[in-house]
Amino acid sequence: MRIQDYMLETPTKMKEIVSKSDELFKEIIKEDIDKIIITGSGTSYHSGVQVQTYLQGILDAEVIAMYPFMITKDTFKGKNEKTLIIGISQGGSSYSTYNAMKLAKECGCITASMAGCENALIDEAADYILTVYCGEEKAGAKTKGFYCTKLNLMLLGLKLGKENGQISEEKYKEEIDKILDASDRFEDVYKKSEQWIEKNKSRLVEAKEIRIIGPAELYGDTLESALKLLETMRVPVTGYEFEEFIHGIYNAINSDSTIFILDTGKEPRVAKMIEVLSEWTSNIYVIGRNVASDDRNLQINVSEDEHHQTFNFIVPMQLICGEIPNLRGVNPSIPKDPQFHMKLGSKRINK
Repeated sequence: MRIQDYMLETPTKMKEIVSKSDELFKEIIKEDIDKIIITGSGTSYHSGVQVQTYLQGILDAEVIAMYPFMITKDTFKGKNEKTLIIGISQGGSSYSTYNAMKLAKECGCITASMAGCENALIDEAADYILTVYCGEEKAGAKTKGFYCTKLNLMLLGLKLGKENGQISEEKYKEEIDKILDASDRFEDVYKKSEQWIEKNKSRLVEAKEIRIIGPAELYGDTLESALKLLETMRVPVTGYEFEEFIHGIYNAINSDSTIFILDTGKEPRVAKMIEVLSEWTSNIYVIGRNVASDDRNLQINVSEDEHHQTFNFIVPMQLICGEIPNLRGVNPSIPKDPQFHMKLGSKRINK
């Protein structure tokens, strides 16, 4: 299956995950938790980064996203019996995530796994197995798994918040409705993205290096957009939060640069940024709810709620990954070296 086929499964899978959430989280919500560490690599890490502030707003708990390599014994100084570490790996076979979970468990933490499949390596280090029911995704560059992992984390936060009285039943239902609304918008965003890519494919196929600029509330999505484009376009790609881009990155912009700006409408300096960067490159594309729709810019119908826009904003970036690489002679569904992780010993082949 193509990346596009997996993407189109996303709304259905999101609704299935919501429907299964009561059963999935019924045991873990009984735990007394005052700190959550979310760990994983690549897309898994970006999922944690993206929902971190959402969970902090729902729960009376510290929430941190960390790469597995950042987790050491020093991470767990003091009392850890109320610390939950959530290890994420869509394929479930990441040794680095597994080892971070094992260390956390040895230090007295509660451990939970979120893999996109059952009987995963990381499940072996988990007190609670919280499978992300996104379904199989064999394409090297994962897409629907990103949405579904973010959703799984958000649902866990909502369930914990409701159980502990941090949010009301009314607030819980309101949040679920917003999630379902975002999933309902997915197909329309996908279709508009297809049309936009078709208009710009002759320029996109020539991209030599890419920069993505996003607001703080979409930082995880900005990082994930960069990773997916790098994996599939196979050119240098980096993603930055708006303020961080200003601090030096602009110096590298030239006529070869392609720039995507994710515009939620909250950053008042986007227009000035475009004006300045246009002095150095003509390859600037803006994606947002209220942007002026033209050949370069893409106006998409996303939620007004900043925490739920995450289920729609990254669609056009992912779709570029499915559509454009083929025109460059690259099959984006197949990694450059399918045996890479086996050669490096970074993942276990799941049974």
